[in-house]
Amino acid sequence: MLRSDFARKLLNNSLAHGLNFGSRWLLNLVVARQLLASDFGVFSYVYMLANLFFPTIAFGVSFYLIHYSAKQQQISLLFNSLVLSFIVFLLLCLGVVGIDYWINDSVPYYLYLLSLLIGLVWAVSQAIFCYLKGRQQFFVEVKSQFVGALSLLVVVALLFAGVITELDAMLEAVLVASLLPVVMGLNVLWPELKAGVGPYFRNFFSYFGWQDIRHRLHFALHDVFAIIMTNIPFIFLALFSTLLALGQFRKLFILFMPITLLPVIFSQVFLSRLSRLTELGAKLQFFRKVFLFTLPVLSLPYLLMWPLGDWLYKISFNEALDPGHLLMLHLVLATLWITLLKTYFEVLLTSLGANHYKAMLVSLAVVLTALAYCWFNYDLTVELTAWLFLSGNLLITSMLVAACLWQIRKQQHNNK
Repeated sequence: MLRSDFARKLLNNSLAHGLNFGSRWLLNLVVARQLLASDFGVFSYVYMLANLFFPTIAFGVSFYLIHYSAKQQQISLLFNSLVLSFIVFLLLCLGVVGIDYWINDSVPYYLYLLSLLIGLVWAVSQAIFCYLKGRQQFFVEVKSQFVGALSLLVVVALLFAGVITELDAMLEAVLVASLLPVVMGLNVLWPELKAGVGPYFRNFFSYFGWQDIRHRLHFALHDVFAIIMTNIPFIFLALFSTLLALGQFRKLFILFMPITLLPVIFSQVFLSRLSRLTELGAKLQFFRKVFLFTLPVLSLPYLLMWPLGDWLYKISFNEALDPGHLLMLHLVLATLWITLLKTYFEVLLTSLGANHYKAMLVSLAVVLTALAYCWFNYDLTVELTAWLFLSGNLLITSMLVAACLWQIRKQQHNNK
């Protein structure tokens, strides 16, 4: 079963994320080539905001919907997620209006609105496909992302041909291309949506309330602090070091970006299967089986990158890596492997119904790591940043392992 069903779903999830990642990467590459440096700076700023708005609007939907739709398979779960995303979207719109008015920003508000809309569409898309993944329907996302990737390639071709030249037109095209996977996902769910929307709104307050928001809050907090944990070295290098150091560290992440998709791809399939198991013994047996089989396989790209990293750096950036920074490259690669290891225990803790502990531990790790960066402040170097980044991820992984063991012992004691 592990070799057939689980592997097939893992392959489908890999294809979906690969299509999504590849088309967006190509879009950014062509935009960088076509626009002037100043215009590309504005595009990068607005596109970065869309990537930050996206997890905020999604409000922890990824793990939450996969976990609970695998157990309950109720359309009200999806409706609640969509309602919550629209509420957060409206609050962000009001917040952006206030900030734009307060600082009198040179970036037009319309561009902020486009970034918010793109973030909303991505969040709705994630909610739809996470609900379907919880129901073991992974291939729907592959087909939808294939169409979405083709539409983005059309946008890339129009940019390359000079048909689209204005920045707002580029973002509008990205928004339209992002809508197509949403439409395809809604089409698959249409009979269920049509049958469930009437009862849902007639009994809205019995389905949706403060308890649902509070229940989702620790999922959202985990996602927000996980994003901060990933970006924390860039934040503190920008504050305490130089832009050159920040650029050097950023290049390593661009170099290893393809393998950073592995934890995301794997965790969604793993959580979907693990959450369907109700007995603790069966859950732990399946976890051990998958852990022992997949960790060595998923570690292979990291092992290959270890001796090839220096050569790949030269090929990718057309410059030699400073011998003094070779250790930094290996530290970053080791940290990314620890992130893969951490994903197993994040999934296990969520499947055990203890996601609130995960959110608390990640938040605590972010605070402690941030204090460590502040301790060194202006003495911060690229190498020291790499060591702190590694230490922070080792800390959170150790705490998650301890939390899993404690939660397992607790449930075993309760069962007895």
